[in-house]
Amino acid sequence: MAETTYTHHESDIVQAGKHILIQLPSGGAKIVNLKANSNVGLGKFGTFEANKLIGKPFGLSYEILAQKELRPVGHVSKNTTIEETTANNREIIDDATVQRLTHDEVVKLKEQGLLGELDTEEIIKKMIDSHSEFDKKTEFSKAKYIERKKKKFMKTFTPVRPTINTIVDYFFTKNPDKIKHLRVDTLSQLLCLANVHANNKMLVVDDTQGLIVASVLERMGGYGQVVAIHEGDHHNYDILRYMNFSKEIQDTLYTVPFALVDPETPDEPFEILTDEQIAALEDDPRRTYLRRKSAYDYKTKSRSLLHQGDFDGLIISSSLTPESVLKVLKQYVCGSRPVVVYSFNKEVLLQAAYWMRRSTDFLNAELTESSLREYQVLPGRMHPNMMMSAGGGYLLNALRVIDCPFDPSLAKRGGGNDDRRFKKKKTDKPVKKVVEEASTSVVLEDSPSVPLENSPSVPFEDSPSVVIEDSPAVMDKSPSVTVQEEVKASIVVESSPEVDMTSSIVVESSPEQDTPMNDVE
Repeated sequence: MAETTYTHHESDIVQAGKHILIQLPSGGAKIVNLKANSNVGLGKFGTFEANKLIGKPFGLSYEILAQKELRPVGHVSKNTTIEETTANNREIIDDATVQRLTHDEVVKLKEQGLLGELDTEEIIKKMIDSHSEFDKKTEFSKAKYIERKKKKFMKTFTPVRPTINTIVDYFFTKNPDKIKHLRVDTLSQLLCLANVHANNKMLVVDDTQGLIVASVLERMGGYGQVVAIHEGDHHNYDILRYMNFSKEIQDTLYTVPFALVDPETPDEPFEILTDEQIAALEDDPRRTYLRRKSAYDYKTKSRSLLHQGDFDGLIISSSLTPESVLKVLKQYVCGSRPVVVYSFNKEVLLQAAYWMRRSTDFLNAELTESSLREYQVLPGRMHPNMMMSAGGGYLLNALRVIDCPFDPSLAKRGGGNDDRRFKKKKTDKPVKKVVEEASTSVVLEDSPSVPLENSPSVPFEDSPSVVIEDSPAVMDKSPSVTVQEEVKASIVVESSPEVDMTSSIVVESSPEQDTPMNDVE
């Protein structure tokens, strides 16, 4: 039977010159820049040679042996199956007197373990044998005691590949102020609300030491463009160097200081030399010029991308007020695109949400907070952890809208004159046809010219008489004239301060038709 061979991707193998995250048996972690032909110290857990780890896959646990050697072992957190029991530990007296080993003897065991003279299993066995109450413990208590001693005496560690998940957990546990207390669940919601994906053009304002920028770059995977706005002349995206991003991903990031956001601000002056002048320079001045020229081109292109606009989303996490940042950057965001603002303080976002809801540039502003509680998942011992974080920050999200300068309801649908929905309907009524063909005018005699809308509305049935003079313009077959029909005619109402409603109405017809019209009362 042929042996199965496994191949690992380059990113799944520990490489020299890259940063790795080392998980210690005590539950802590350490970020190490692994360099070839060097030693890596882990404090009380020992020291090992970096070359012994280079080329090995991530996720395996190693134990530090004598002469700085490494040996693959099972993971520290691996537990054996424990049978259910109804026993309890209420009869156990667990204090310093139950351990027969003195403090000096325990210290000596630790030193022998560091020197490689004793294995970790032997040290733990001696600790268990000298414990007078160990046999009285339940199976759960025994397993917990052994695991606790393993974390204390075992010289094991696990190399982990730096990802956004592992980096956030590391800094949130060790130094949450550096990332503005941005928790991993809040960060995941931020990326989801901002609709971050490949081939996007994102605009980011980041003051979390580059955590948000690194998250956007990791999710986009080198496809798209990210323009980051920062305070000061140079950015402080420290977390980017821990992510081991490839050059393709790093080339999609462009940074612009706040001082150069205004398009009217001129670029920094720089004298561009010709090819002949560059060739005439010596080696050191030429390298200096090329380095400055590359930085100048990078700044110019970054500003150009910003001022072009058409961004697919805006993410803000800044020490400045969100309103002031939004007023400057909203013009560069396309319509119907998400805008997400993060802050650890709710009051800052409440004021921003009130401002966005009054503005015509944003729609559906919402303020949310997430809650996260970790669980211990062990056979027969699943329960929430005793400690949890109080908060992971707040998110304010809205949609960027562009106010139209005209009323969209007035725009003609269809784009042409052949739209049947806006054509007049045909009718077979003869009266309407006759009236449309006859161009008539109705005049109230003996009154000054007053528009009809200014005259009092008087029903036609109240007029006692209607006199129609000889009018050859109407057909003989029309016995009556319906006043309520829509007539294409020019109507002039002449009224005096006191209008006599019994005045005669004269219908003057066009002389082009010779057919007389009958009198209608």
